[in-house]
Amino acid sequence: MEKQTLQITLTLILLTGVSCSSDENARVTELATQQLERQSDQNRRMAELQQEVASGSRELVEADARARQEMVVLQREIQAGQNEIGHQRDQLEAERREIADSRNRDPIIAAAITRVAMVVVSLLPLLICWLLLQQKVEPVGENEIAELLLDDLVSSEPRLMPPAKTDPDKLRLTDLLQSPDNSSTEREN
Repeated sequence: MEKQTLQITLTLILLTGVSCSSDENARVTELATQQLERQSDQNRRMAELQQEVASGSRELVEADARARQEMVVLQREIQAGQNEIGHQRDQLEAERREIADSRNRDPIIAAAITRVAMVVVSLLPLLICWLLLQQKVEPVGENEIAELLLDDLVSSEPRLMPPAKTDPDKLRLTDLLQSPDNSSTEREN
């Protein structure tokens, strides 16, 4: 585009110079030169501006790429955080269910233990009675009973009948079985 503008301007200058006088030619030449200088200055400024726009565009594209990378990293971190929160929520929900099951199960277990204990306690007397009924009891003969009573009467510490010492002058059978030396000392007292 610059070449065409330059060619058109030069062509106009030449045509004007051929048709006009030298003063006018000088003036037209001067105007054409000024116009060319302005045009080249504008072209130079446009080129600089285009370079600045191109470098700005590059910087913008690079900044956009960096921002996108940072956004991707942040999204991954957010997703990892959300995954962790989801995992913790699942653990919390599992613990909540376990506690709820425990709350439902514990009273049932306690009631079952109480009932089993009551059944055991109520069956214990029956068990004792059954064990007593299962023992073989042999009938005791008359001689054995008489022997037991005689042993109790003769013993110094009777188990079946308490000692009856109502009359101190009356001697017991055990007192007679003791040695004669002891009995004489007791009588004197």
